[in-house]
Amino acid sequence: MHILFIIHSITLYGANRSVIDLALQLQKLGKDVFFFIPLEGKQKERYVLKKILDDAGISYIFLDYNPSVHSIQEKVFFSRIIRMKKNQKCLQIMEEYVKLWGIDIIHTNTFTHTIGVLLSKRVKKPHVWHIRETLKKDYALAYDSKLLYRYALVKTSQVICISEYVRRTYKKVLWGTPVTVLHNGFNINNYILTGVFQKNPPVFTLMISGTIREEKGQLDAVKAVELLIHKYQVKNIRLIIIGDGVKEYGDQIKRFIKQKKLEDYIEILPFQTELRKIRKHADIALMCSRNEALGRVTIESMLSENIVIGTNSAGTAEIITDGVNGYLYEVGNVEDLSSKIFDVITHWSEQEKIVKKAKEYAKQNYNIEEYTKKIIDIYSRLIEENDRKEL
Repeated sequence: MHILFIIHSITLYGANRSVIDLALQLQKLGKDVFFFIPLEGKQKERYVLKKILDDAGISYIFLDYNPSVHSIQEKVFFSRIIRMKKNQKCLQIMEEYVKLWGIDIIHTNTFTHTIGVLLSKRVKKPHVWHIRETLKKDYALAYDSKLLYRYALVKTSQVICISEYVRRTYKKVLWGTPVTVLHNGFNINNYILTGVFQKNPPVFTLMISGTIREEKGQLDAVKAVELLIHKYQVKNIRLIIIGDGVKEYGDQIKRFIKQKKLEDYIEILPFQTELRKIRKHADIALMCSRNEALGRVTIESMLSENIVIGTNSAGTAEIITDGVNGYLYEVGNVEDLSSKIFDVITHWSEQEKIVKKAKEYAKQNYNIEEYTKKIIDIYSRLIEENDRKEL
C-alpha cells in the first residue's frame, strides 16, 4: 500500500506531529508513505521536518501549492484567484509524482486545503480528508470558495474528524459525505514520562503551549496567575508560556505582565518542537483554548504526569472528566480558572491519584497501534471500492 500525505505547512505543531506519528507507524507495519510539503519558509525552518523524514527514509517533495482558505480580515479577492491558479498549475506536477510513486490513496491532513480532492479526481485514486480544526473558531479563517468546498466534500471518499466536536461543527457541510470520528493516536513512548509528579514541590510550575493567539487563551492563564498572587497570596508559583503566533496578542500579554509586575513569575519561550524537558519540571498544564478541536497538548500532558486544567468546551471536554483525570473551568472565566488552580495546589496530596488516572486513560484511549489499524482499515476499504469501480 502506497499512501500519499498532503500536509499544510512545514511547522511541527499538532497536525503535522500527528501525521508524522501516523506515517512512522504505517511504515513500521510495512506500508510505503510519501509526503507533499508546501514550498514555504526558509531552509533552516524546513530542517527539522526534513530531518525526521530523511531519518525515516520517507520520500517527499516540496511543491508550490496553497491553502483554499483566507483570513476573515483579508479583503483582497484577487489573492484568492492567484492561490487557485497556482494550485491548478501544481496539479500536473503532483499527478506525475502520484504515478512515479505508485500511490494507492491520497490523505489530506487538514481542512485548509482542497487540492488533495482535485488531485484524487485527476488520478482516480480515493481521497481521505482529515479535519483537525475548526477554521473559523480556531483560526479566524474562511473558505476561498464555498462552492469549491461543497464540490470537494461531495467528491471526497472519506472524512475523518478528530473529535465529536469537530463533526458537530461541520455537520451541515458534511451532509452526504462519509464521516467517521477518530481521536488521534500517539506513540506513547515518545511522550510518556515517569516520576514527574512531585509530592511537595517548592514552586508550582504551570505551563501553556501552542500558537499564541486570542483563541488559545494565553492571556487568561496570565491573568489567573495575577489573581493567584494578589488575591490568593500564592507566591510560590511560576508560569511558562511556550509558542509563537500573532504579534499583537503577544504584545498585549507582555504589556499586562509588565503592568502587573509579573516578570518574576512568568516566562515566555519561543515555539519548541520538543517539550519533554519543560514537562519534566512542570506540575500543571493549562489548556485555555476556547474551541480546541481535540487537544493533543492535553493528552501529552496526561502522559507526562502534569495535572491538566482545561476549558469546559469543545474537544477538551471530550478528554477531561472533571475531578477524575483533570479539571475543567468555564471558558474565558479567569476567576474560575484561578480558583481551580488554587484548589489543586492547596489539595496537592490528592492530585497523585488524578495523575495516575489521567496517564492510564491516555495510554488506553490514544495509543498509535489501535489508531493506525483503524486508519488502515479505512484505506483498505476505499482502495478495494475504487478498484471495483475501475473494473
